Amino acid sequence: MVGIVTNPHLRNIYYRVSSLTLMGVHLVFVTEGDLPKLKTSTVKKRIEARFGPSKKPGIAKKGRSRFKSILKECLELLECLGMPWIQAAGEAEAMCAYLNANGYVDGCITNDGDIFLYGAQTVYRNFTMNIKDPHVDCYLISDIEEKLGCSRESLIGLAILLGCDYLPKGVPGVGKEQVLKLIKTLKGQSLLQRFESWKDHLQSGDVPVSTAKKPLHCSVCHHPGSYKDHKDTGCQICGSVGYCEPQDADYCCPCDWHSSESKQQPSLEEESIKKKAMACEGFPFPEVIQEYLISKDKPVKLNGCQRPNLLSFQRFAVKKMNWTEQYACEKLCSLLTYYDMNRKKSGYTDPKHLQALRIIRTRIRNGIPCFEIAWQKPDHYSAATEDQPADPFLITIEESTLFEAAYPEVVTLYQMEKLKIGREKKKSKKKSKEKECLAGDSKVEDSFSDLTWQPASPSLSKCGFDPGLQETRSDLDMWLESPLPLSERLKHRLKSS
Repeated sequence: MVGIVTNPHLRNIYYRVSSLTLMGVHLVFVTEGDLPKLKTSTVKKRIEARFGPSKKPGIAKKGRSRFKSILKECLELLECLGMPWIQAAGEAEAMCAYLNANGYVDGCITNDGDIFLYGAQTVYRNFTMNIKDPHVDCYLISDIEEKLGCSRESLIGLAILLGCDYLPKGVPGVGKEQVLKLIKTLKGQSLLQRFESWKDHLQSGDVPVSTAKKPLHCSVCHHPGSYKDHKDTGCQICGSVGYCEPQDADYCCPCDWHSSESKQQPSLEEESIKKKAMACEGFPFPEVIQEYLISKDKPVKLNGCQRPNLLSFQRFAVKKMNWTEQYACEKLCSLLTYYDMNRKKSGYTDPKHLQALRIIRTRIRNGIPCFEIAWQKPDHYSAATEDQPADPFLITIEESTLFEAAYPEVVTLYQMEKLKIGREKKKSKKKSKEKECLAGDSKVEDSFSDLTWQPASPSLSKCGFDPGLQETRSDLDMWLESPLPLSERLKHRLKSS
């Protein structure tokens, strides 16, 4: 298993499902339905690009059957993980957009831009689950309309002109910049509406826009007239006599011809696109427009996530992903604990739920306070291998807020144990300080008992007593019998002396 990834599509699905689920994202998977007839040629070319060209008529069926086999494996994995999935009537993106547009889901995760043409409102693209740099790009149809002026209908028109899955070549000779300029001049009208007006004008026999011939302009001031005439008689627009005022190359002449040209320029751009589009047979391709605008999907009832099946996942991972049973159990247990905690937090109880035994300690993971939890091992949990002995409990790290909401009694017990341990530590510290004090007093008493109690003796001088101080034996006995600690008695005696 080391260094070899068997069926990477299954591995990627597992890790993506696991990461997003533990972030609190509720996933619904949508699978492809029947292939639209309009897309047959596109799919055939994709299969040929992957498997190579072939004269055999069954290559398309072979490629599609391979796709269905992979899809079946993915659905089996989703069943083991308890993830809900539904099958689209046609394109999966169309179903995703339908769910999003009708409020069943908050957004769609896909890299296919066609999803906006089907009516999606929020799309997440370029998902990266890298721990060091996780990121995702979010696109909103409202932003596209506001910043680019492209509504859903205009996007469909854009796809027809530039090309899409149903019309790979689009309209030859039409570029993206041309179409975007045209969209800006539509003033609230969509491209699809413009296509209809083009058809009407063609049927009514409208004459194309004609332009007058540009008059001669000066090479210095860029105004009407030649440089020679301006040198002789001056330029009326410059207001000069016998010379011209030089102008930059970007200067726009205010003459009638240029004013008329600036107004007609958008019309000329549109006329150019219109001429090329109308030359294409079948334009504006109403069958493509209907494929995007008319939904084949019907209202559905979405089921929530189910509890992951440990035994089924073990068998699947061993057979399809080349994982060991123990490794499969370790990977799935994070999803099991997360599911059980959320269910218990919501007030649901089930004898199958994992039993939290105790909190081992607090942890910090990715800046989030967590608990290290000891759980009772679930049924069908894989036994240990010869190289690695079995742990008595299942150990996981869970976010403290979620665990406390699900198992408040376990957290309370842990906090009480911490308080008890804290009190015991304080008591032990207090006892150790008292022992240190007693040990110090005993040392002083031992030193004091060795002294010869005579006035002005050298030993008393060393202890800090005044050599001239006269003490009787009875006074010393009374002083030694004082209830104060000996060290305090010495300090008091030294101060009084």
